[in-house]
Amino acid sequence: MEEKKHFKLFKAGKKWCTMAIATLAVVTGTALLAGNASADEAAPATAGQTAQSTQVVDQDANGGQAVTAGHQQAAGNSEQDKQQPQRQVDYQTPVNAGNLDSASTDKAGDVAFSGWHATNQYQEGMHHYVIVLNGSNNQELYRHEVTTVERPDVDKVYPKAPVAGQGGFTVTVPADQISGVSSLRLVSRYTKDANGNPAGGSDYWFPVVTTKAGWIDQFKVEGKQITVSGWHVDDQAGAKPEHTIILWDKTKGKEAARTTVKNTASADLVKAGYGVVANGDQARFTANFTIKPEMIGDEFTIVSRYNKQGQQNTNTSDLWLNKTLKLNMAGNTGYLDNFRIDQAAGKVYVSGWHADDASVFMPGHYVILFDRTAGHELAHKLVKTTASDDVARAGYGNIANANQSRFSTSFDITPEMVGHDLVIISRYSNSDNKNYGTATSDYWFNNNVVNFPVKQQAYLDNFSLDVANKKVNVKGWHADDASVYMPGHYIILFDKTANHEIAHKYVPTTTSLDVMNATHITNANQARFNVSFDITPETLNHTLTVVSRYSNSKTADYGTATSDYWFNNQIDLNQQDGWLDDLSQNGTTINVSGWHVADSTVGLKHHVILLWDYSQNREVARHEVANKPSGDLQASHGNYLNNAQARFSTSFTVDQSMVHDCFGIISRYSNQADGEGTYTQLWINNRYLNAYQNPAGWYQISYQQIQANPSEVGHNIGPGYEGVKTWFIKSKLGTANIHNQYTMSDAYAIMNVQRSHGLPATGWVDLPTWRALGYSDDLWYGIDSYIQPLQVTNPAAGRQAHIEAMINAAYQYMGKPWWAGCSSAPAWGVDCSGLVMQALYAAGINPTSASSTHHGYPGNEWNSRNLFADPHFGNISWNDRQRGDLVFYYQPGTRTIWHVAILLDPNTVIESWPPSVMVQPILNGQRNVIAGIKRVFA
Repeated sequence: MEEKKHFKLFKAGKKWCTMAIATLAVVTGTALLAGNASADEAAPATAGQTAQSTQVVDQDANGGQAVTAGHQQAAGNSEQDKQQPQRQVDYQTPVNAGNLDSASTDKAGDVAFSGWHATNQYQEGMHHYVIVLNGSNNQELYRHEVTTVERPDVDKVYPKAPVAGQGGFTVTVPADQISGVSSLRLVSRYTKDANGNPAGGSDYWFPVVTTKAGWIDQFKVEGKQITVSGWHVDDQAGAKPEHTIILWDKTKGKEAARTTVKNTASADLVKAGYGVVANGDQARFTANFTIKPEMIGDEFTIVSRYNKQGQQNTNTSDLWLNKTLKLNMAGNTGYLDNFRIDQAAGKVYVSGWHADDASVFMPGHYVILFDRTAGHELAHKLVKTTASDDVARAGYGNIANANQSRFSTSFDITPEMVGHDLVIISRYSNSDNKNYGTATSDYWFNNNVVNFPVKQQAYLDNFSLDVANKKVNVKGWHADDASVYMPGHYIILFDKTANHEIAHKYVPTTTSLDVMNATHITNANQARFNVSFDITPETLNHTLTVVSRYSNSKTADYGTATSDYWFNNQIDLNQQDGWLDDLSQNGTTINVSGWHVADSTVGLKHHVILLWDYSQNREVARHEVANKPSGDLQASHGNYLNNAQARFSTSFTVDQSMVHDCFGIISRYSNQADGEGTYTQLWINNRYLNAYQNPAGWYQISYQQIQANPSEVGHNIGPGYEGVKTWFIKSKLGTANIHNQYTMSDAYAIMNVQRSHGLPATGWVDLPTWRALGYSDDLWYGIDSYIQPLQVTNPAAGRQAHIEAMINAAYQYMGKPWWAGCSSAPAWGVDCSGLVMQALYAAGINPTSASSTHHGYPGNEWNSRNLFADPHFGNISWNDRQRGDLVFYYQPGTRTIWHVAILLDPNTVIESWPPSVMVQPILNGQRNVIAGIKRVFA
């Protein structure tokens, strides 16, 4: 094997030629020998390619015009050369040419290149770099600044180029820089940058040079072996003479096996152009691997590796070859002759056959009973297959074990099977004991399903609170065919809020002849139950329901199989309500009386009343109180656990400095006398002391979130309606516009939608029609129910806080489109009165003269008129107008209200006016007649 190859520039006819480098079309295994590569044929590769992190640009302008026919042979050592007159440099005529003259590999695997690069872009003092790229993807591998190698032969061809005779170079690329690379590409660069980055000068891209290539000629299964043969040429083979072939499992992503091979002669590769690669004449190989059971079904490929002797995993040169092989055992089929449940015998019977090529490697055979409902195996048996000549004759004779594939077995019925879908799996394995071994081949008989049929029916006669005894009573019946195999019966009290069981009791069922007369389920004559559970603190504030369960266990645990019935009945223990009958002040004394009913009083024996100072945002005092009888609450709150004893009264003394503060009351039930520990509490909000409030006759400020009218949430849409829902409907029909009214034409279009979905063709949009249009239930209800979140929850907050809350809410709609009849979330459009209503809600005002949900009903677009006529707002003169007042406008030339805006300052408003919500002067050319000013907060 040659360790050095050197080829000179020579003349063939009238062309300068080189016989040095094998160049590839970058397709592994296809060599392209550069036998007559003259400078006018050695054009660089596609322009625009870059070296990683270097911005190397493939500049091929005139790159192929370096040497033309008719030039004289370049002679680098003649006496005439020494007597040449001083060179005349031509920077105008484009020149950018080059050639690789030689390449060689030494014992260490380093690759040396020599060549030249002439260009008219060179300037005195430039650096000359050679950059080595991965020939497959042009990623940079190595760069080196080269020293000048005199090339008078090149200078003769390019006598006027600034650099030609001084453009020769040699560069040696270390083996560790090109490990794993199958081809290289060199770029010669002249640059002003000392690090070799582009800065003036020019690049010349040389053709791709092959460093390794390979091919698989044969990759197949022969008996119980995999045979592979092919070739791998590699410049690194000289330094790494040991050849390792690795069988790689692509399915599992790991190596399956490896073997070392001795290469054989490959004269055909030399002829194909690979003779220039170090081992081109000795590159063929053949390898065999034994098939193991765990390999069945996986896909494999080959890695060819050259490495130093005995160092198969260190400093290697790998080539992943081009073919894959999947070990498909093509024959794998089966049939069940019998699969049935025999309840009388207590057995599940199964028989059939399973022919599988994998059985050659997997002699063990199992039949598995699989619970498809629960998604797991119930049982399996090791079952030897028996003769099946009929299977072989039926067209399956090409499968390895077709003449020995029958099986027959049975399984005992267990409670775990009841009510579940069962299927059979036939499995061949490399183990013939009770375990499955390390490799299996399965056949699922999914088309054969048996179900252990059971019926069940149940009813709760009573599920209620026993307020006096603090218990939950449960009474009813549960008839279930599964009770034959599951004689244990339990009642479970289940916490839906916490999503876990609270308690369960083993409750034998009793006679139920009335149930037997109504249903024919197995235990219908013995299905009744009656039980109670104590209410515990853990259940407080939670929602409870009941589960009736039959089980194969009669002890405190549930055993291994159950059959449940979940009742829809539920009890809420999260109820509480309260009211202050009196919250009054006499100097420094504050008197409190009222009531607080709550289910959560069980286990919380202490009732503590807290006085809260909203002005200072802190608790001032707390008193434990003794509840008093409250029989008057029985009629309205009799379902609360403490309804009979819920009244309280107490008084507090506060410091003189606090007498003008705003106070409120918190009622708390706790398991500790000081009110700490575990507790539940209610902020009673129907009365405050010294709270900021509007005067009588004005709208009273709410410090609780305002809610939409529930009777209007989810309303249908018909002719004449406006609003956000109408806009969505019209958008789907293609008729949406800012005036947004649902017309009869829209109704006729909706009828077509309804007919196409099998709905009554009414033309009205109800929830089913809304769904047919592709919209969600959440959107249907969410549009109607949206109310701006309350921004002022502290009753001590003053007038200005409410005004700012109103204006802040209005600004959330800034830029949203003006849509008639709309008043919902800031995500959508809104009209003038719709904007004002949402702003009022945010500040705690709920006007009765208009509502955001009703705003879209026919005839309600002009709610500005209702608001103007509303006596619960204060009338203000023009000269007294202030931030937060409502400004109403007449339609020009009439006395009809047609617009409302919110005053920001004496001369500016925020309003919804076509086309959008915006800030505008209080008067402009479109609306310049003010009807009046209304004040919201006194």
